[in-house]
Amino acid sequence: MFDVFPRIYGALLRAPFVLLTFLLAVLALAAWQMPKFSFDASSDTLVSRADPDLIFYQELNKTFGAEEFLFLTYAPKQGELFSDGSLELLSKLQQEVKALAGVRGVFSVLDAPLLKSPPVELLELATGYHTLVDDEVDKAMALDELSSSPIFSDLLVSADGGSTALRIDLAPSELHDSLFAERERLRDSVALGNEADVQALTAAEEAYAAQRVVFLQQRDELLANIRQIRDSHLGEANLYLGGVPMVASDMIGFVKSDIVVFGALVLLVVMCSLWFFFRRMRWIVIPLLTAMGSIVLTVGLLAWMGQAATVISSNFISLLAILTISFSIHLVVRYRELFAQLPDASHRDLVVQSQLSKFAPIFYTALTTLVAFASLVSSDIVPVIDFGWIMCIGVALSFLSSVALYPALLLLLPKGERGATLGESPALTRWLAQLVVKASWPVLAATTLVAIVSVLGITRLSLDNRFIDYFRDGTEIREGMLYIDQHLGGTVPFDVVLKLQPWVDPAASGEDDEFAEDFADDFADDSDPDPYPQRYWFTPDKMALLAKLHDYIDSIPQVGKVLSMSSLEKVARDFNDGKPLDALVMAGVMGALPPEVRTLLVDPYANPEEGLLRIGVRVIESGEPFSRDDLLRSIDTYAQEELGLAVGQVRSTGMMVLFNNMLKQLFASQTSTLVFVIGATFLMFALLLRSIPLAFMGLLPNVIAAATVLGAMGYSGVPLDMMTITIAAISIGIGVDNAIHYLHRFKIEFEQSQDVIESVKRSHDSIGHALYYASFTIIAGFSILAFSNFIPTVYFGLLTALAMGLATMANLIVLPSLLIRFYR
Repeated sequence: MFDVFPRIYGALLRAPFVLLTFLLAVLALAAWQMPKFSFDASSDTLVSRADPDLIFYQELNKTFGAEEFLFLTYAPKQGELFSDGSLELLSKLQQEVKALAGVRGVFSVLDAPLLKSPPVELLELATGYHTLVDDEVDKAMALDELSSSPIFSDLLVSADGGSTALRIDLAPSELHDSLFAERERLRDSVALGNEADVQALTAAEEAYAAQRVVFLQQRDELLANIRQIRDSHLGEANLYLGGVPMVASDMIGFVKSDIVVFGALVLLVVMCSLWFFFRRMRWIVIPLLTAMGSIVLTVGLLAWMGQAATVISSNFISLLAILTISFSIHLVVRYRELFAQLPDASHRDLVVQSQLSKFAPIFYTALTTLVAFASLVSSDIVPVIDFGWIMCIGVALSFLSSVALYPALLLLLPKGERGATLGESPALTRWLAQLVVKASWPVLAATTLVAIVSVLGITRLSLDNRFIDYFRDGTEIREGMLYIDQHLGGTVPFDVVLKLQPWVDPAASGEDDEFAEDFADDFADDSDPDPYPQRYWFTPDKMALLAKLHDYIDSIPQVGKVLSMSSLEKVARDFNDGKPLDALVMAGVMGALPPEVRTLLVDPYANPEEGLLRIGVRVIESGEPFSRDDLLRSIDTYAQEELGLAVGQVRSTGMMVLFNNMLKQLFASQTSTLVFVIGATFLMFALLLRSIPLAFMGLLPNVIAAATVLGAMGYSGVPLDMMTITIAAISIGIGVDNAIHYLHRFKIEFEQSQDVIESVKRSHDSIGHALYYASFTIIAGFSILAFSNFIPTVYFGLLTALAMGLATMANLIVLPSLLIRFYR
């Protein structure tokens, strides 16, 4: 391949104006598509589509109704919470939010049924009940009732009576959901071998992708409008927003902000680094334009494809910048090296020779990186699959930009004068060359010790993430989550579902229910049909079982508000002298509830037809860190060992469970991914270098460097999250790139000198410069991300910088030490 290539590539570079005109046309087309590029901020991106719990969660939503909601807290700055002025402002706020398109409903303390303020008799519930808007309500009694209510305390009213919250239910998009369901149906059909549905699936994919963009835009507009309403009332009350949709939206918001703000700072740092090393404007401008070109091409192509970025894939721009700038620095160093060796050569010859000599290592570097990210496509997690495809596309375009845009731009410039730093050798690379020559065995011994310590650190890695830890102190989203955690029962929801025998309608089954008939004789009008015959399903034994499970969950320290039919039963005891309800009173209470109250307090927590009782739970994230797995396992253990329930009869689901499952699946997939990456990288090394020993020696130091990064995370307590969990693959990718460049040069030097030590020295004096320059530039640039307000971005920046530094040291210290001791 590379025998024919020089003539073709050289001929292409002899027409730089034609090449550049073509590239500029493609870039203009990509830039035209860029405004269509979007970020997916929906909570769907925080879960795995292949998770069995997701299917259960979706079925549960169909049964009880989907619950995507926000909390808007309200605490008046003047006056009591239930003063006329405060309630009037609360009502105004509720109506403004309720009027927004995309809001299904808003429930506040103004809608809560009052049973004690003044007291209501059981039989009066069916004809009416009081709320705070009624004139006859005693507001002081109402505050006491709601702040101590098993249902509404820490849900609508804080226990201290100082704040309340509006629950904002977000309306689903029927068109979006129907298109999604149709797409999933066709995917399953095609997976089963139904070729007739292939064309229909393509059309469904396109329709869903188009509607998805519309849905996300509408959701972003809705969240912005809710924020605008909140901001307009900040002078009158303390208002905070919270909820999973807000967390997902703010994650993307921080990422987008970081791209703009820190992108500019990183650009400035990179420019300063390049100037410090090369002292020529061309070596600053051309690498940056090349990196920008690869990013524009990638973003434009993704926009044309309708591929949105998520929190997981949002780092692709940074990673492409790393890769492209690294390629450019290697090309710059090689050009300068040839300039020093052949000062009389023409500019065109220097460009062509530098491009040809670096084409093979850059090609294999790009190929190994592409293979590494392609392995993510085998994951079961859609955002991870998307990340893999995005990076595959980006790496390919980064390579094309480096071998086409970079030389086309450089060929437009004259040869120029000899640079001030041309021929200089960095003191660090000289010192490292002396170190490996004199102390290769101590280096390898120290590396072995580091590897052992790193493995021990890896065993301490944790997946215990908390959404609240993703944001810095003082940020709006963190303050809102803290306030809701501390005053209103927690922010992150999950559900515990109890499966019992379903209700059977006696009339439909032909069986007589003597209890129902006796109750109807005593309490109901024979002329009217029973409006809620399912009430007889709520027997004392079911309620007692539910109460035990409810109370156990409520006793867990990390759990905030717990809500179920047991909460309603505790309120209903007021109609039974504070005693647990027997079957007769339970049926009476259930029958006396008005339909609107039943819709509010019964339907979301019980489905007699399917025999389901749902417990809504919210977790407090602002306390001591805890393991989600341990919490969920403790519930299963209690249900089976203490309540005697069968496996699967109690099941946990919800966003917290799904997010935790996604992280576990991502961690599991990374294990297999790393094995694949290591194997594929070894094969690439062997093909490029045509040497199994060199392939092994090139791979080993970089695996150790990646293990060191993971070990450092384990010792420092940095958890594996959506962004940091890919850091091992990134570490190996960075290290392997450096190893390919170093070993490619080492082979050339060894063929000339046939002396390993001399080849190591010459490699340090040539390719070592490029590794040092690229490493310093990228470490300096990515360290800027430490100032982000989004903590995963902070970790990503610092860990990438650490990975780059360790990879450079591995390939300038450990790799040459292995070569000196074991090669030939």
